[in-house]
Amino acid sequence: MSFPKSWSHRRNRRNAREHRQAIARIGLSTSGSPVAGETALCIAYMCPWAHGCAAATPRPALVSQRKCLRCYPADMRPSSGLSDHSLDVLAERRENGERFGAVTVALLDQFRPSGPTPSLHQRLPRRPVYDGAIAGRP
Repeated sequence: MSFPKSWSHRRNRRNAREHRQAIARIGLSTSGSPVAGETALCIAYMCPWAHGCAAATPRPALVSQRKCLRCYPADMRPSSGLSDHSLDVLAERRENGERFGAVTVALLDQFRPSGPTPSLHQRLPRRPVYDGAIAGRP
């Protein structure tokens, strides 16, 4: 005996709906955490959480959503800082003669003393390597 195709599709939809309802009943939000098997495009040069992320890559790449801090809800992420791109934009504006406050100048003196990195206007930006020889981690 074979079942019609629509029967199995109905069964799959019903099982998926019941699964989502069961997860919601036990207190886990279906949109509260990244989905297994899904990927996100990691451009660590532009990500404010890249300094604390284990999945950050030197070049743009696809990484698992479960490893990417950007995909987690705000209450589960660490506090964000400035991305390398933000630092390069500030360094470029400083080179063009714009004046900044003392905190911004101190930050640029620490992380971008010689101006922006070559990654600033590249299509596929590479994360800079800092003095500790660790890519993207000061």
